[in-house]
Amino acid sequence: MICTNCYAEYLNHIKKCGDCNVKLVDACLLDLPIPQMDWESLPVFSGKIYADMAAEILDENNVPYYFKMDWASSTFNIEGANLAGQIVRIFVPKSHFKIAAELTFQINGDRSE
Repeated sequence: MICTNCYAEYLNHIKKCGDCNVKLVDACLLDLPIPQMDWESLPVFSGKIYADMAAEILDENNVPYYFKMDWASSTFNIEGANLAGQIVRIFVPKSHFKIAAELTFQINGDRSE
């Protein structure tokens, strides 16, 4: 459930917003705007383990991201330490690229700007 005024989310059994005193609606029924974001790829990571390390650092610093792996890893959900030639790209919003590149520099050794 969600408040149409302040967009606070509530559990299904709550019927009114505690702040706005507005009747809540099912969040699935709302068409909330999705902000436009331009994404940029960090330098390629050689293997999912290194990409996971970078993701942990990005999480700790509240940097949004998503992974894009080679088709075999994605399709078959294959993970391992030594998949030959496995590459993983991490995409971050352009507005976060500089800080993300600095935070992950020690993992992949590339600080592209």
